[in-house]
Amino acid sequence: MTDESPDQQLVSAYREGDDDAAAQLFERYYTKLLELIRHNAGWQIRLAEDSVDVAQSALRSFFAQIQDGQVRLSEDDNLWPLLVTIALNKIRNRGKYWQRKKRDPKLRENIEDGADPLVREPTPEDAAILKELIDHLLEPFSERRRQILTMILEGSAVKDIASEVGTTERTVYNTRQAAAEILERISFTPED
Repeated sequence: MTDESPDQQLVSAYREGDDDAAAQLFERYYTKLLELIRHNAGWQIRLAEDSVDVAQSALRSFFAQIQDGQVRLSEDDNLWPLLVTIALNKIRNRGKYWQRKKRDPKLRENIEDGADPLVREPTPEDAAILKELIDHLLEPFSERRRQILTMILEGSAVKDIASEVGTTERTVYNTRQAAAEILERISFTPED
């Protein structure tokens, strides 16, 4: 047995790539951390997000600090005070996030069943706007590059596009990159 505390041993093992050490640290502190968060989180946080999310975020930060070498323990130290500090900071920051007016959980509205705009089928107006956007995007390209971009939009593989169009895969990648750059510059607004 070494002179290191159990927490020190686990931290050292985790830094060396031992995933079992991470699992042991998680099991040792997760329940206590969750209780701490549930006890200290305000109603806005509890209304807006689950305590489990905050606990996982705190642990993610904690493990990142271990990997970065920011966690140093003396022989009699344990990790609980550090985890408490991280968790309370997460709670405070999440509270600030949810207190901003536009994110106030009281102002959230539930989407009725079947009314989710991301689930519904596109309307004819949506299709027309998309066609206009694609036409605008393809305008500066040659016919060959338009064919490449059309196939990219259809989900074809780069290798298949190169074969079909009779070009190199590099040309397909370059065409896709050029289209992305043009799309970033476009300030496209459909006419009413």
